[in-house]
Amino acid sequence: MGTLHNIDDAYAWSISRIAEAFGLDRRTVSARIKEAHIEPAGIRKGHPTYLLKDIGPALFGDSVNDLPPALINPAQMMPKDRKDWYQSERERLKLEAELKELVPADEVARGYADLVKAVVNPLDSLIDELESKVGLSGDALDRVQIIIDGLREEMYLNAIRGGAELDTDESDDD
Repeated sequence: MGTLHNIDDAYAWSISRIAEAFGLDRRTVSARIKEAHIEPAGIRKGHPTYLLKDIGPALFGDSVNDLPPALINPAQMMPKDRKDWYQSERERLKLEAELKELVPADEVARGYADLVKAVVNPLDSLIDELESKVGLSGDALDRVQIIIDGLREEMYLNAIRGGAELDTDESDDD
């Protein structure tokens, strides 16, 4: 590189240099600069140069509409925009519920309760079945009861944790 006469020249780049630095095609850079109506900051070696502070938003967007949804923070929006955002979220949730993509919490809880009943009720009668129909000894029945109680306790703990935590024993075996 040559000598810089002005420190601002360090931040004024040609289209080719911008494209190379950001891994974009020159045509893409040119089109975005043209769409944003950015005027050249100067000319170097016969080619226009653009200030990085001007072309950054044109290349990568700086409006809320250009941001990925995960980066939108309603708390930082203007009141009207925040109201519109929350209203659109309510409408999205209603649509997802209509399309059966979103299940109300009470329906989920009922589903889990039905599942637990389907598992726990047979476990309650298993000891009696093993004693009367299989003829297991008292020690064997005690051991089965301990195992059943452990399973029920584990199901209970998973239910109150919401299943969010993984059993560390499973991950250690890999």
